Parts: sequence; C-alpha cells; structure tokens
Amino acid sequence: MTVIGEISELWRYPVSSTGGERLDAASVAAGGLVGDRLWGIVDLRDGSVAGPETRRHWRPVPNLASRLGADGPQLRQGDGPWLDAGSPAADTLVSDFLGFPAALRPHAPFGTERADHVTPRYGRADLHVLTTASMRALGDLLSDPAQVDPRRFRPNLVVDTTPSLAGFVEHGWVGRRLAIGDLTLAVSEPCARCAFTSLAQGELAFEPAVLHQIARHGEGGFGVLCAVEAAGELRVGDAVRLIG
Repeated sequence: MTVIGEISELWRYPVSSTGGERLDAASVAAGGLVGDRLWGIVDLRDGSVAGPETRRHWRPVPNLASRLGADGPQLRQGDGPWLDAGSPAADTLVSDFLGFPAALRPHAPFGTERADHVTPRYGRADLHVLTTASMRALGDLLSDPAQVDPRRFRPNLVVDTTPSLAGFVEHGWVGRRLAIGDLTLAVSEPCARCAFTSLAQGELAFEPAVLHQIARHGEGGFGVLCAVEAAGELRVGDAVRLIG
C-alpha cells in the first residue's frame, strides 16, 4: 500500500450541470457521494434535460450554483438568495436566467421512469477522481495554464499527488484500488471527456484547447472513475493510498 497523495478538494453537485459546492468533509455510501446529482434542470418546451456540452441554449447553466440545504438541493444565481429546488421561485430563476421555460426536477433512478422526475443524462460512476499531477501536465500543454481548473472537470475528489508523480498518473491506477481511511474505491476506467471542459464559467474563458489537448494526450480521458467498495467519511487532508 503506497501513499500517493492527499485529498486537496472535495466537490458535490446537487443539481446536475450547475456549479458545485466545495466541501471540507463528505460522506460516501454505495453509489457515491451523499447528496451528489440529485436533481436536474428540464426544458419545459420539449422535456429535454440540461446538457451544456451539446446544446448552446444550455451553456449558461454552469454559472448557476447549487448546494445541499437542510431540506434538499438549493440553487442560486451570483450572490442572490439560495432557493429550494422544486420551489416556484427556483423555477422562475432558471427560466429567467436561461430565457425559456425551465424547471428543476428530481432524478429518477437511472433506467426507470417516475412521474415528475427526470432521467439522468448518463449512468454515471460512483466517484470521479482527478489528480494535481494530471492538471499540471495538461496545463503544460496550454498557452494559459490557469485555464486548467477543477471546475471544468467536475471531480468529486482532487488528489494532491506526491512530488514524485507526474503526468496523467491516475490512468495507471485502472484495475487497482484506492484506500482513504475506511473508504475503498475500485478504479474502473479513465473519465471520457466532452465539450463541457471547454465552456466558460465564472472567470474561466471558453477554451476549446482544453478538450483538444485531452484528446491528443489523455489516452482516452482525464481523471478516473471509481466504484465504491467500502463506504466511509472523507475530509480534506486525508491521505490517499494505492493498493495492489
């Protein structure tokens, strides 16, 4: 068992495709980070679910922020008030922000249908892990390394890797396991990337070179997807160990 770094950032995205919330600690259960991607945004004109990487009218969505409140996901724009997902005020906010009728809806379990719910856009893995080694390697391929920011890649865990590790190191962990306290993760595959990585959000510019360089040098993706084998608690600063 080898220490390969420590958790430097924890992220949760209660409303899919929106900006996430950065955490100091989180619980992980079977299926992933508790409270992650519970709701989506739907276009009331045709029933489609927000996909900023595929359709231009969804591109502003990452500039909305989401968090997990006491009674479930909440949403806000800029420094405005936090609004409960599913409330009329939240639906008005997303409609006004996007410029067409839209609403927030809870996700149905993937592969099922439920009234007043929406199906997630994809069957996601339990957790997405990204390393600082990979982000540095990608930054070295860009004219503006500052454009490599975790918000583009939407990880759950960012691992600050030890200085001896360089390049897209987590790709070499596929088929192995990570141990973080009582938590055990099976690394299943590289995380395939789409145009979401290029989108502008906050002070980050629209930067197609991010995806282009991942396609050229990322060996099938950027970061890795993991399955939860043993649940546990995570905190920023926890040591991350590679097993096997």
